[in-house]
Amino acid sequence: MGQLIEVDHLLLGEAAVFDTDRSFSGQEGESYPDAASAAASGTYPGQVAAALFEAFPSLMSVYVFSNVVSARRAGGWTEGQADEAARIIRHSLVHYDQNRT
Repeated sequence: MGQLIEVDHLLLGEAAVFDTDRSFSGQEGESYPDAASAAASGTYPGQVAAALFEAFPSLMSVYVFSNVVSARRAGGWTEGQADEAARIIRHSLVHYDQNRT
């Protein structure tokens, strides 16, 4: 149940920028410096950020603005890590999917 989100990404040093086909937040955006603040927010962008912090403990921050998720990671990103983060974002609206890919 739910829909997969289309995600493209761009790597810029320590930042990975994920462009999606869904809007996650309003025009003000939401910024999270750590997993605890993301989990405590109670918002959908906070849930996405918390999932990213859980998967990548070396994240320094996550910023969600409209349909863009930007994540800074100490040491930068490999293409494989960015692909995994994109997968997490892609499935963030899926509540039940026995064939998750």
